[in-house]
Amino acid sequence: MTASYAPRMGRISSKAAKATPVVPELPELKQPRKGDRHQEAVKLLRGMILSGDLAPGEPLREVAFSEQFGMSRTPVREAFRTLAAEGLVSLLPNRTVQVALLDEDAAAEVFMVLGALESLAARLACKRITPEQLEILDELQEDLAHHFETGERARYLEANRLIHELIVEAAASPSLLLAWRLLLPRAERARHVSTHDSDRWGHAFQEHKEIHAALVQRDGDTLRRLMEEHFANGAASIQREHKRLRAEKRWGAFDDASASENN
Repeated sequence: MTASYAPRMGRISSKAAKATPVVPELPELKQPRKGDRHQEAVKLLRGMILSGDLAPGEPLREVAFSEQFGMSRTPVREAFRTLAAEGLVSLLPNRTVQVALLDEDAAAEVFMVLGALESLAARLACKRITPEQLEILDELQEDLAHHFETGERARYLEANRLIHELIVEAAASPSLLLAWRLLLPRAERARHVSTHDSDRWGHAFQEHKEIHAALVQRDGDTLRRLMEEHFANGAASIQREHKRLRAEKRWGAFDDASASENN
């Protein structure tokens, strides 16, 4: 939309009137709202935690992240509280904040509970999924295969998340979707751990192909069983990975002590 430049009061010639410039109306610059900054900080920090860029137990400092994200300390502080409610951050005494430690038993339990919810969602989705949702599911499965073959772990995990989300949404149960979303952040962190196991990654991809085929065929009983097995295998992988990390830490300390003695 344009607006004519308003001339000063008084009589002007027709020639001058015709020469009156027309300038475009400048768009109003929108300042980011407080809630937008908070959500942006949550998204950035959550991504860094889930990807492993921020390790379990790593301290989180408001000032450092406010400078890194280009925002004030308030939305970062509020983001810490949001992520604490999701179980990704621990708020300790003396205002200390750190990435929550990943308890293998708790992580495996969350994974199993999410699996139970998705098993129910899968059975409902067999009856309620729309043709449009099935088409999108086919595309996501192709994306998943591509990212697996090229070894793009971050993109594979995102395609994986979108597939699980689509199945739950296709169940068309608001209560189920709400419960699933409340558990998702904790389970996503556990899922990132399980894909560090290269053998598990390959098995998980094969399981996804079978899950996709069962849903396309609307075979509810088979799909429920496959979902339960998928999450049970994921939980077992999490526990194996923690066992491996404990051994790595134990023998790393031994090697350091041996090197010190030799020096």
